[in-house]
Amino acid sequence: MKKSLNILELKSQYDSTITHAENFKDELCNELSKLFTDAHIRLGFPLQSRVKSWSSIRDKINRINLKLSSLFELQDYIGVRAVLLYKRDLLKLQEIIEQNFTIIKKHDTVERLGSDQFGYASIHYNIQLPKDWLKVPTLAAFGKFKAEIQLRTLPQHIWAEVSHELQYKSREDVPKELLRSIYRSSALLETVDLEFDRLLDEREKYRKALSLENKIKLDVDIIEDLLDKYLPEQNMNYDEAYAELHSELLKAGIKTRGELETFLKENLDFAIAEEKKRVQKELKEAQEAGFPTVPPEDWVRIESGYFYTHTGLVRCMLKKDES
Repeated sequence: MKKSLNILELKSQYDSTITHAENFKDELCNELSKLFTDAHIRLGFPLQSRVKSWSSIRDKINRINLKLSSLFELQDYIGVRAVLLYKRDLLKLQEIIEQNFTIIKKHDTVERLGSDQFGYASIHYNIQLPKDWLKVPTLAAFGKFKAEIQLRTLPQHIWAEVSHELQYKSREDVPKELLRSIYRSSALLETVDLEFDRLLDEREKYRKALSLENKIKLDVDIIEDLLDKYLPEQNMNYDEAYAELHSELLKAGIKTRGELETFLKENLDFAIAEEKKRVQKELKEAQEAGFPTVPPEDWVRIESGYFYTHTGLVRCMLKKDES
C-alpha cells in the first residue's frame, strides 16, 4: 500500500509539477480542438480549461479527508470543458473521445438525478493519453497526468451556471413561490436543445430538396452547400463568413443557385492558381525574413500548400470578374 503524503509534501509536488500540468492542459486542448474541427463539430465558444489551483486542492483534501500518495491520483487535476451548440453532436463527440483517449471513467450527471432534482446535465470523462501518444517525445512527459473532460450543450451550460449560483439542487431547496418558475426555466432550456436539433433536421431536408432547383434565390444554406460540393475540402474553414459572401455575390449579380454553380465551375481553376501564387509569395517572404510573416493559424495552412478559405477562394473569383 502506498504511503499517503502530508499536506506539505503534496504542496511541494504541486510546485514541481505545475508547469508540466499547464503544458499538458494546453497540449490536450490543442489535440481536442483539432479533433473537433476535423469532425466539423460546432462549439458554443472556445474550449474552457484549467489546472486545479493549490488552494482548491487543499480545500478538497481537508473537506473530504482525502488521502493521496500523489497528486497524479487526482482525476480532475486538469479540467477541460467543451460546450456544444447542438445536442446531436454529443454522441459524435463521445465517440471521438473514446476512440482517441484512454478512458478511466465516464459518467452522465443526468443518471444520478432524481425526478425532483434540478442538477445540470453534463457528460464527464476521466482520461489519460494513450500509450501510442506517449511515444512522441513532446508528449512523453505527460504519461502520469489524468484529466477530466466535460461535455454539455450551450443550454445545459446556462442551466449549470444558474443552478450553481442559485444553489437549488432539489425541490426542497426551492421556495414554494419560485417552484413554478424553476420548472418553467428548466423546461425552456431543454426545449431549446430539442428545437435546435429539429432546426438542423429541417435544414438538411431543405438543402436536399433544393439541389435541382437552379432558379431558386440564393441564401446562405445554398452557398454553403455549393461551396462544399465544388471547392477543395482542405480549404474549408470552421467559421466561414457565408452571410457576408451572400451580400457580395448579390452585388456581383449572382442571385440564384444555378448562377452560383456555373460561376464556381467556370472560375475554380483561376482561384486555385491565385492561391498557389499567394502560397509561394508567403513562403518567399518568410524565407527572406527568417520567420513567418503571417499569423500562426495562416502559416499552418501555407505550410500545407493552401491559404484561402472557401469564402476566400470565391472572393478571388469575384476579383477576376471585376478586372
